[in-house]
Amino acid sequence: MSITDLFASIDAMTGPTVATVGTFDGVHLGHQSLLRRVQDEASARGAKSVVFVFKEQPRAFIKPGSQVSYLSGFEERRSILRGSGIDRIVELEFGTTIQQLSSVEFINALRDHVGLNALVLGPGAMIGSDRSNVEQLSNTDELSGIDFISVPAAVVDEQAVSSSAIRNAITAGDCDTAAKMLGRNYSISGVVANGEKRGRELGFPTANIEPDFSSTVPKNGIYATLVDVDGIAHNAATSIGVRPTFETDGGRTIEAFLLDFDGDLYTKRLRLEFVKRLRPEVAFESVEQLIEQMNKDVEQTRQILAIN
Repeated sequence: MSITDLFASIDAMTGPTVATVGTFDGVHLGHQSLLRRVQDEASARGAKSVVFVFKEQPRAFIKPGSQVSYLSGFEERRSILRGSGIDRIVELEFGTTIQQLSSVEFINALRDHVGLNALVLGPGAMIGSDRSNVEQLSNTDELSGIDFISVPAAVVDEQAVSSSAIRNAITAGDCDTAAKMLGRNYSISGVVANGEKRGRELGFPTANIEPDFSSTVPKNGIYATLVDVDGIAHNAATSIGVRPTFETDGGRTIEAFLLDFDGDLYTKRLRLEFVKRLRPEVAFESVEQLIEQMNKDVEQTRQILAIN
């Protein structure tokens, strides 16, 4: 695909515009700060605000086969971006064409196609195959007339907010840090699939959730969670892991036990919101010990969710 074909698929805009570009995985507090700056700059310049968003992380294309996980699916990202008040969200497919464009080629294409007046970027952002930063872009003669603005990182508990920092917190089971950086509890959505029904046999029927996409899955363990079923939130104790009491080489599962719920969840699409990790996953010596602990987990879940 040529650069002409790439931008031909995007409706042209009459400028001026103030734009930003990225994957916006999670649309976390850092992204939200950047979006506010885009809107403020657009308002001050009498311009429209535009977000160019990659559907997939560029790394997934640059390094095929690499393990790539997401904090939010594309539709969720687009929905949050729309809700932020941005005038226009434009989806970009990261492919060979974009990968090979220099910063000058890419930004001039934006200038020609949407009347780019200013480009707002997050900390450490680089543009084009030549990996130009804001300072370099500002000093490039071919890009004169366009302002380049860098937004500093948001900071939570003395740590810079980033998608990778949030993924690290989630895979460590640190729901609190992830929620602080996201500005909301981390969640996973998926369809309820057939499981082995072992939970039902133990008196704790669970919904076996298969994530919609390559979600970042929290560390194995038991979690106090909220589960959205048809728009209604239900308290739930959720287990993530391999069920070591019963198996030594089982596949990893996400199983939610909805408290005080009676209904058929099979094939329904649920949204699972992680509030707090209760404990690690452990192998019990007997089923009776497991059931005793599961009752404790349910009670602890009730207590935690009652104050959250």
